[in-house]
Amino acid sequence: MSAHRLPGPEEARAYVHDLEMLGMRLGLDRVRALTTALGDPQNGYRTIHVVGTNGKSSTTRFMASILREHGYRVGAYVSPHLVSLAERQMVNGVPSTDEEFYRLVARVMPVAAEVEKGLPPGERLTQFEVLTAVAFLYFKEKGCEAAVVEAGLGGRWDATSIIHSEVQVVTTIGLEHTEFLGDTLLAILEEKAAVIPRHGKVMAGVLESPIKARLREICAEREAEVRFLDEEVSLLAGRHQAGFDVFGVEDIYADLRLGVLGRYQHSNAAVAIGALELFLGKALDVEALRRGLAETVVPGRLEVISRQPLCILDGAHNPPGMAEMVKSLDDILDRRRLIGVVSILRDKGALEMLRDLAPRCDILFVTQNSNPRSYAAAELAALVGAMEDGPEVFVDPDPRSALKSAYKLATSNQVVLVTGSLYLISDLKRALPGR
Repeated sequence: MSAHRLPGPEEARAYVHDLEMLGMRLGLDRVRALTTALGDPQNGYRTIHVVGTNGKSSTTRFMASILREHGYRVGAYVSPHLVSLAERQMVNGVPSTDEEFYRLVARVMPVAAEVEKGLPPGERLTQFEVLTAVAFLYFKEKGCEAAVVEAGLGGRWDATSIIHSEVQVVTTIGLEHTEFLGDTLLAILEEKAAVIPRHGKVMAGVLESPIKARLREICAEREAEVRFLDEEVSLLAGRHQAGFDVFGVEDIYADLRLGVLGRYQHSNAAVAIGALELFLGKALDVEALRRGLAETVVPGRLEVISRQPLCILDGAHNPPGMAEMVKSLDDILDRRRLIGVVSILRDKGALEMLRDLAPRCDILFVTQNSNPRSYAAAELAALVGAMEDGPEVFVDPDPRSALKSAYKLATSNQVVLVTGSLYLISDLKRALPGR
């Protein structure tokens, strides 16, 4: 490749695809070397860092939307994407286009090649490291004053952890990626809480008592301020009530309403409010808050894609997420029966997820997704078949065919629900007309 010619879009696409094949390697030295070579764009704006097991993307989007309504030009970095890698980086709520994204990738490629010359033999930058550096550069070049950054995996060795965040958000703590993060909740907390710097400002969601106690100790050790949802910040929401109230430290915010479905989103919004009080150092403007909450969109989370029949996509991908999603559906659908289309990854607690989902379904189409860790459809169906009083099960390895069959069988009182994995949602969104 000539030193004077940047790669074209197709070369950039191929490069990113090849990086995905390399898989994941934790560590910060590689991404630090890359961002240093790019001029450390992540230091050009204020940042909030979001870690946790569930609720990270929604909380990130809420904060970015509310900050935008407070007059900030704000970036948001989320993962995973559903259709295009360009979706992961947004400015003022608008994702970058594929053209913008791959143009930036093309600019980063020669810099990455130089960085890799200084790495140990055989080492290369990972896809997530390159995507993270590209997002940081995008925010800098778009003139962002603030960015809300969602961690990809864990915290301590996650590529996003090179930022000097002013506020750190811990949404929830559950068992996930135990091969990397540890096999207990306390071990996982230690990895995620590693992003909290000395004199940090921490907003945490509702945590189990031992986890909360340990996080409080960690913050005391680092002389960091910490606030918890259900203590310093309180959420008041009736089970069937659309509006909800948040009692913050700086003010009380009454009769708030969301533009997204799901009772669990009330908690994510409350955590976002608590974090932004820390970030701004004052009460939020209530009208800006209302606009920000109403305008927040969370693709793949109780997302309605058709009305006849009613079809909902939800990327619940672990037992706590599935349990919360099913509770929310009970509120929204008034016990209307479901025809489910489900696919689950092997490391996500499939049996526990199915115990929540299966009793709500009249029929369950068991399928699989494009991730290599996906259960084969027949294996997942065997788990359902072993359950007592389970629904009628159909096995279809092709998610598009499974969804089409679910549509054909749905009666006027049944709802088609696609769930179990964000990869399943992504596969179907790519296949839907107009996507």
